[in-house]
Amino acid sequence: MYRYQKGFIFWRFIMVNRLLFNTFIMIALVAGCLSNVVINADDKNSKKATSYRGKILEMTGDDTVPVKVWNALGKPVLDPYYAFDKKGLVLVGKDYSLRLDGGRFFSAGAEEYLGGCLKNSSGELTISIYINPAKMNQKGKGCIVGYGPSKGDFYFSLMQEKDALVFTSNKSSKNIQLLKLKDDKPFHLVFTVSSQKVIIYQNSKKVGSQPGIKSDFSKWENGQLFFGNNAAGTYPWNGRLERFSLFNKALISDEVVKVANASLKEIKEIGTSPTITFEGTLLERSKYPMPWKEGFTYREVLTVCEYMINKVIKGNFKKKKIRVAEWAYVDRIFLKNIRKKIGSVQTLMVEDFNDNPQLATLERADTLELDIDAVTYYDLSPLVALPKNEYPKPPKKENK
Repeated sequence: MYRYQKGFIFWRFIMVNRLLFNTFIMIALVAGCLSNVVINADDKNSKKATSYRGKILEMTGDDTVPVKVWNALGKPVLDPYYAFDKKGLVLVGKDYSLRLDGGRFFSAGAEEYLGGCLKNSSGELTISIYINPAKMNQKGKGCIVGYGPSKGDFYFSLMQEKDALVFTSNKSSKNIQLLKLKDDKPFHLVFTVSSQKVIIYQNSKKVGSQPGIKSDFSKWENGQLFFGNNAAGTYPWNGRLERFSLFNKALISDEVVKVANASLKEIKEIGTSPTITFEGTLLERSKYPMPWKEGFTYREVLTVCEYMINKVIKGNFKKKKIRVAEWAYVDRIFLKNIRKKIGSVQTLMVEDFNDNPQLATLERADTLELDIDAVTYYDLSPLVALPKNEYPKPPKKENK
């Protein structure tokens, strides 16, 4: 009897403690899960959970999934094929780089998600971006990236002013100089913003810090990201941008290095296409469809031209003639290319057209004589608008 009672008591002790242990484990697991739960600031039933702090938008470099966006719950949102809208003289480059010549890309449709995440950021953010400036000295202010309402001033921005990159915020009366350009070579930039410091990293190395911005973004209305210019067109910037990502937190140093090295590795793996710079005489230009043509829906058109090679300045090209796809108009803005006169001497930098898969679905006018051995190249010259008074005129409608 005694042995039974003793064993029974011991067993009861084990069972009770096991239940307590299991309960403790369950509480710990739930607490652990809750620590990773993220909520929308408007979710009144989840006030005890913490808000999502992390990456909220990313340019992937993948043409099939070009831009990823996360909401205030930390969940991916929008269509998997979501991409930025564009206006003016801008083009999508290979691996979803942004080629900017005075126009702008902007994140239409993502306002609710970006706004919700930034309101939860406690005044912190991190921007990571690979920048290829067209020139060292910017005339006036040029918008590399800005965030703000579709109409009005930016809430914050990364600008180029002359040879300096400057961060601006409407929460601070002072502009913060991040770094000065020493040349026009591409580089990777990360900077973190918090109430303590603004810390700047170039090519994964810390290069400076500035006093922080003591405020939050909770009263901002939902906005859009702009690349290359603002909505009013007053901050044009020329260059190319790749691998942009935005975080609603100030990354710590180890996180910054990881993000920067990953971007630099991807850029290195992509590599660059061999280019040819030549001086040549324009022999012929293909006829291209006009934007007012009935049923024609393309906003950009390439036209294939043929040149006689006078001199190869850089690169390797042995033939006497070369065919080049040049832009006739972009966003229905006619370019100076179409005013090149037959017989005129031009200097161009080109690369193999086939190295630009993003062009495969665009309209390419090629009315030149068929030459099965000819390789077409792609013109990399800056996009320069034709003055509107020189635009081709649509035919007058006949009165019936």
